Amino acid sequence: MKMKKTTIGGMAATFLFAMGCGTRPSGDRGTGGSGGGGGWGLGGFAGKATGSGGGTATGGVGGGTGGTAGTGGTAGTGGIAGGAGGTAGGGAGGSGTGGLGGGTGGVTIPPALAVPAGATLAVQYHGSGVQIYTCTPSGGAGGAAGSGADAGAITYSWVLKGPDATLTVVSTGAQAGTHGIGPNWTSSDGSVVNGTKVEQVSSPTTGAIPWLLLRASSTTGTGVFTNVTYVQRLNTTGGVAPATGCDSSTSGTDTRVAYTADYYFYTGGGTAAWLSPPANIPTAIAVPSGSTLAIHDHGVGTQIYTCTASGGAGGAGGADAGAITYSWVLKGPNAILSDATFAQVGTHGVGPTWTSTDGSMISGTKVAQSNAPVSSDIPWLLLKATSTGGAGVFANITSVQRLNTAGGPAPATGCGSSTVSTETSVPYSADYYFYSGGTGAGGAGGNGS
Repeated sequence: MKMKKTTIGGMAATFLFAMGCGTRPSGDRGTGGSGGGGGWGLGGFAGKATGSGGGTATGGVGGGTGGTAGTGGTAGTGGIAGGAGGTAGGGAGGSGTGGLGGGTGGVTIPPALAVPAGATLAVQYHGSGVQIYTCTPSGGAGGAAGSGADAGAITYSWVLKGPDATLTVVSTGAQAGTHGIGPNWTSSDGSVVNGTKVEQVSSPTTGAIPWLLLRASSTTGTGVFTNVTYVQRLNTTGGVAPATGCDSSTSGTDTRVAYTADYYFYTGGGTAAWLSPPANIPTAIAVPSGSTLAIHDHGVGTQIYTCTASGGAGGAGGADAGAITYSWVLKGPNAILSDATFAQVGTHGVGPTWTSTDGSMISGTKVAQSNAPVSSDIPWLLLKATSTGGAGVFANITSVQRLNTAGGPAPATGCGSSTVSTETSVPYSADYYFYSGGTGAGGAGGNGS
């Protein structure tokens, strides 16, 4: 694991991240027969297979190689994009059915590209076609970068114009619509959704265009795209702009680069529901009686951990402390806060602190926590404000809930004698709900973020 110091500027360079994170799509976790717990699959949105002794494992939305069921069990279908599933408790069972996206890769959604709370997967299509680039000049006395002698020499580069692709039903290969410049997606039923990019994350596949989260800017027609609110572009291959071939002789010409991608279309979770916290918040992290929800911001960034030594003769425990051990200890978050329109409205830093762009700020301390629904995500928290500053949106905040977390846990490896005091940053996202009033949040339980 590569260790690095992290700053907001560095984070922004690394994470062109989504300003939306919420619960996984409905149906992304399967259930099996009674018995031992199974592992989380790589296929889809980590569809979970559990059970033994003949239990039937079921997977997420769509296909994918499912988890191995318990002894005598029936194999489950996998997660949204296919891929190898988890191993169920108990003995071996049969293999799962083929995935929506085919192949064995599976998909793990980067925390930054998670859709907001309340958004539900409606349909998935596979896109195949081209990304169109236009050879575009910049700089020079007459170029777009400015005029006069200070503008420098003219340079040429391939600038994205947009896609031209066919959408197909993954399970059958039947054409379902088209994807064009805008970007827009047009269903065969006549409904259309236009989108605006929110964030992007580099594809794990070399030579592939980034993965994206987009929000619907408008929809028309009546059909499958009528109520779409968010779109994810995942599992990309190809489509990257050429490295050569753009110069004065080709200025203004287009080039077309083949690509494929999977598109996930969601409904719900729009701006109208922004001030509605998720249902079934664990009682342990409920806000105090009389609290009023004032603000909901979304945080995207990293959780920073420091490799820390403990024990040993020279450690805090003295001679009887035993051997030195090493572990990643939370330092705090480094994140950007955004509102329902995905505009930046503040930052979230070590303390923990939340600072609004209007100058107001909160410092907080953890009161209680509850495990996130997915074990690999950092916990949900209740924090109380220990101090506030400035005149603005955070001036009267008394309690904060961290919900809908994705990612962010401490690494399992990489901390040892050679890496003591180094830091590592783990991507995460979360929703922060800020409350005013209430009867007090009780005693503090340590720091959280």
